[in-house]
Amino acid sequence: MFKCSLLLLPFLFLSLFLEAGENPRVNNPIKPKWQIVFKDNFRRNGKPNEKYWTFSDRNNAAWARFLTPNPENAKVKKGLLNLKMINGGAGTDGSKYQSAGISTKDKFAFKYGKVEVKAKFKQATGSWPAIWLMPANAKKWPETGEIDIMEHLNRDDQVFQTIHNLAVTSTGGSSKAFVKTPFKVNEFNIYGIEWTENHISFFVNKKLTYTYQKPKNTTEREWPFDHPFYLILNQSGGAGWPGKAIAEDFPFEMKVDWVKIYQQK
Repeated sequence: MFKCSLLLLPFLFLSLFLEAGENPRVNNPIKPKWQIVFKDNFRRNGKPNEKYWTFSDRNNAAWARFLTPNPENAKVKKGLLNLKMINGGAGTDGSKYQSAGISTKDKFAFKYGKVEVKAKFKQATGSWPAIWLMPANAKKWPETGEIDIMEHLNRDDQVFQTIHNLAVTSTGGSSKAFVKTPFKVNEFNIYGIEWTENHISFFVNKKLTYTYQKPKNTTEREWPFDHPFYLILNQSGGAGWPGKAIAEDFPFEMKVDWVKIYQQK
């Protein structure tokens, strides 16, 4: 009897373990395996690598109002991409300010995956650095969507992470699908997303901050995210959301250590 009870004990404990709902296969799903499909460590000094990046064009949108292709405002030096916004046209085009923005538009776009960008930026009144995704087949905004991995305003100690589409974005441009997340001020932080056919999850320093779930019986109005998007990095400000800039806070600057984009194997 004693030997028989010892033999049965492991099976008894396993039965109780499973009945309690502690099945490790259920509660610990297999994590996706990622492979890098795009990477820039900014090791080559000078202009951003033209194989990957192009200067963003100036237009009437607040973030793009002062954009310039001036290579002095988007420069790689000592392993960092430096994106600057300066006060005055600096003898190039006479603009009130000059801001910097680069993107992978027409160079690289992807559908679904994981994005991580290690960056830091200066706290400054009127400053508006951002890391975000826009659709390669963009139509009238926000019909085809926008994914804001990180936006920072002024001297806030939090960043915004936001989804835009026709269902959540108001006529004024604000979105109901967002989160404000603390970050390490004046330090490098890793800003990221994981984007699948069913959800878009946001991260700061690899910690989950917010998930936008694909609604059931969805339409393009709620989920325009089944198409390729490209990446934008910019240091803007002085107009729109962050408000007016003050001269003593210039130059504004965002430094980027690296960019990595993955897709599932």
